[in-house]
Amino acid sequence: MGAGASADDRSRIQQRSKIVTAIMGLANKPHHAPLVAAKTQWRISAPYAGTSAEPTGPEQELLAILNDPVGQKHIGIFAKKIMTAETFFCWVEIKEFRDAPSIGYRKSLAKLIYKKYIKNGAPMALGSITADIIALYDKKITDMERDATLMTPDFFDRLMTLITTDMVQNTYLRFKTSSEYDIYKKEMKDTYNKVTVEDFEYLELLGSGGFGRVVHARKKSTGKHYAMKIQLKTGLLDEHHDQLSQITSEKDILQICHNPFVLDMHYSFQTSAHAIIVTELVRGGDLGEALKSSREGYITEDRVRLYAAEIGLALNHMHDLGLIYRDLKPGNVLLGEDGHVVLADMGLAAGYDPGNLKKDDNGNTKYVPQNAKFTRRKTTVGTRGYMAPEIISGKLVKRDQRPGYTHAVDYWSLGVTIFELLCGFQPFSVYSGGNFFQEVANEEIFRLSPRTQHKIELQKMAQGVTFPPHLSKNAQDFLRRLLEVNAEIRLGCSPEKGFQEFMDHAFFEVVDWEKLMMKHIDPKFKPTLPPLTDKKIYNSYDHMMSHFDMRDKDFIRHDWYADPDPEMQKHFDSWDYISQYTLRAELGIAKELDETNIPYKVLQLTGEDIKNKKK
Repeated sequence: MGAGASADDRSRIQQRSKIVTAIMGLANKPHHAPLVAAKTQWRISAPYAGTSAEPTGPEQELLAILNDPVGQKHIGIFAKKIMTAETFFCWVEIKEFRDAPSIGYRKSLAKLIYKKYIKNGAPMALGSITADIIALYDKKITDMERDATLMTPDFFDRLMTLITTDMVQNTYLRFKTSSEYDIYKKEMKDTYNKVTVEDFEYLELLGSGGFGRVVHARKKSTGKHYAMKIQLKTGLLDEHHDQLSQITSEKDILQICHNPFVLDMHYSFQTSAHAIIVTELVRGGDLGEALKSSREGYITEDRVRLYAAEIGLALNHMHDLGLIYRDLKPGNVLLGEDGHVVLADMGLAAGYDPGNLKKDDNGNTKYVPQNAKFTRRKTTVGTRGYMAPEIISGKLVKRDQRPGYTHAVDYWSLGVTIFELLCGFQPFSVYSGGNFFQEVANEEIFRLSPRTQHKIELQKMAQGVTFPPHLSKNAQDFLRRLLEVNAEIRLGCSPEKGFQEFMDHAFFEVVDWEKLMMKHIDPKFKPTLPPLTDKKIYNSYDHMMSHFDMRDKDFIRHDWYADPDPEMQKHFDSWDYISQYTLRAELGIAKELDETNIPYKVLQLTGEDIKNKKK
């Protein structure tokens, strides 16, 4: 802890002894998932330049180190050694708060920082913090609950000034004369290398499609496991021949989305023939598979409630960024080892605009969405059975006559998805009494023209839904309001109440949204999975690709080794990317920060945070 702790702060420090006891007790109990979020959110897209206009001397040197992943790693190690780690980790988390891409996520981070470092009884209370700073942030957090617009990136600037000064005096000057500083300078020389296919080992084939292949890979330098999606460039060019600017759309959307419940992209790079995306490896299957494996034919309400809340948070995050997902269905929602959901497959997502990439005062690029939630779109895309009525009705008229649709289509698809998970069938299927009769009825419908099929589907939607008797009244009302044909009054879609209306619904009465946003709720259900394989099956990338060729020889429609014309390669000029969060995770900083979250989470799991809130 930094110097300057007063005698009055000792009671706050003593609180930690209780937490350590709780941690040890939890550590001795078997559990299948970590107590902390599986993926701590990290990135340094915009270096923090200090609160003064021209930081000079030691402060400028410190900020340069803190804004670099390698420097951050080594000064963090040193701070831990000399017992000033609280200040270091608080700086890092405030930096993450400043970079948060959406107000909702920023608000959750603000509460975490306040409860973890600032408030009386905080598990990692800052030793140098003063009573007036505590009082200031007591008030700011209270005011923020009433007015979310106060949640601006400069919310913690006064505290940032204090802890930066503290770090200069109590950490940096000592770090600069330490052996750790020499190690840091040496490592700086050989860290930022371009990622290539040679940096990975290839362990197993996961799947393949028309011009895409997915493989389980492990990075040689760190041993970390990933899913690698390999796409044929000529296939992408054919797919988007009428709108070549959309070739990088899925990659771009994954790159700007930064949320615990949205698939994390770690790298994107390319060969002359292939465009490659490397994401987190999600091993628990998807919600469609979870439904099929259920003995009852449906999933219990308590379990689905968590899925609905997490999908809602993911969608709201995308909507805050001006994006519409457009293809929500059980098969596109993955289940992690920790039991939390991961929204994947951004192939039909829309709304990303390179024009929204803005330079800040420091010359750093950030994505700044405009008209976040009410931009109307007219393209009629989606999966049959999950498309909102306003999309289907657009198929009945010419494009220039379509009124268009907003982010509200995602809430309709969420209603269909949650209905299916809770009931075992879709709400507007022709016949839900048995698979055989449903197939017969569907065959009759499929013989009709597409236009007639769309009209029948809209008629069924207008009639509303009926529910099986096992659904609670709250669940029925929740689904009925999501499956509202009028998009303007659909749950979560009103201009006045927005996502808050969704969170406030009685179906979520038992959900603590603050804890959930930080993944501080431990799901009761976690998929049973075999241990990760570490056995390298393929000697190289080429060996792995040849195995795909042999396995899929009867289905291959493309030449997997054909390069695009040199003129067309320009459409992949912006493809290469390395996530700053990934670099920090690989350097070990994310794991260190996860460990600092344990005391805070113990308070939540034991209910101590509730007790303190009532005092």
